[in-house]
Order: sequence, then structure tokens, then C-alpha cells
Amino acid sequence: MDGNNGGERLMNIHKTSIIHPDAKINQNVEIGPFCIIDKNVEIGEGSHLYPNVHIMENTIIGKNNTIHQGAIIGGLPQDLKFEGENTKTIIGDNNVIREYVTINR
Repeated sequence: MDGNNGGERLMNIHKTSIIHPDAKINQNVEIGPFCIIDKNVEIGEGSHLYPNVHIMENTIIGKNNTIHQGAIIGGLPQDLKFEGENTKTIIGDNNVIREYVTINR
């Protein structure tokens, strides 16, 4: 961890990860190497992203989630009727998303 604030863990973001300045990363979040976090993303406290995770724009990740390496969350819908409407991905609390899973809007 990068620091200790009265026993409370602070954010730990690997230096090789890219975080958009508009992303909202809560306390006690760990982001591993080579992750990409796009704009309009929220990641809830206590969540852990393993290496090479990509969280795409308009995605909300709740609290205490574990996302394993290679997962892609929040990509454009694969529905052929999609015409660019405003969509988002919402992941609740306490989930485990395993390796190389793709969850589209």
C-alpha cells in the first residue's frame, strides 16, 4: 500500500496503469499493472483489479469486487440494433469476475 491512514488502506494504483482524470476511484482500491480505466468510470471501495483489466467508459463498479486479469468491462453493446444510445454498465457489490471475461453494455 502507498500509505496508512489510521489503519485505513489507501488507493494502490500500479504506476503502469492508465487512469482517466475523470474516473472516480474510491479508497481501499487496488489496481494492478497495465490496467486502463476510461472516463466516466466509478470503482467502489475495497475493489481489486488484477493486471490487464480494461474498464471502459460509462461503467460503475460497486464495492468489494475482484476483477481478474484480462477482463474487459463496459464495451459497446454487441446488439446490431445499437445506434449509439447513451448506455452504461453497472456491476453491484461483492462480485468475482474471472479471467478474460467480457461484459458489454
